[in-house]
Amino acid sequence: MTTGILLYPRFSEYELSVILSVLTQANHPKIFIGLNDEAVKGEAGLTCLPETTIEKIQLEQLQSLVLPGVDDFQHLMEIESLFEFIRKVYEQDAVIGAISSAPFLLAKAGILLDRNYTTGISKQAREFLGVFSEKGYVDAPYVFDRGILTARGAYFIDFANKFGQVLELDFNRNWYR
Repeated sequence: MTTGILLYPRFSEYELSVILSVLTQANHPKIFIGLNDEAVKGEAGLTCLPETTIEKIQLEQLQSLVLPGVDDFQHLMEIESLFEFIRKVYEQDAVIGAISSAPFLLAKAGILLDRNYTTGISKQAREFLGVFSEKGYVDAPYVFDRGILTARGAYFIDFANKFGQVLELDFNRNWYR
């Protein structure tokens, strides 16, 4: 089984750095998924080429999915195919990890309604966006609730370590300290 790494314009490269290392250290298969076939430029300017797209990926090959944060997700808010893809992955019981602002994507897809979560998005912004349930918000570096791992961006090392643990991967947690 494979972990999908979703890449969208202005994704946060550093939030993926340790989780990619954990997956690589464990020899766990990963695939980079784009919204389309075009190159994707991250928030720091790193350009990446997706291996497949949200339309072409065979969902049954995904054991898990990682959603990096994005410095401004306004350009993603109306891409219904993105939210449909996230819902389909969720419906097949894959583990989903979302860091920093990426829990917004889960909330907009309707996945966080009955889950505890955390995010780097302020309470005022969560209320303005209107897709978050405040009763599920937990003020913590990361939260794992029934297959959904959310984290604040500053805790990208903890996020990666917990993701590796959840997938029961063999890796050295101390490598990143």
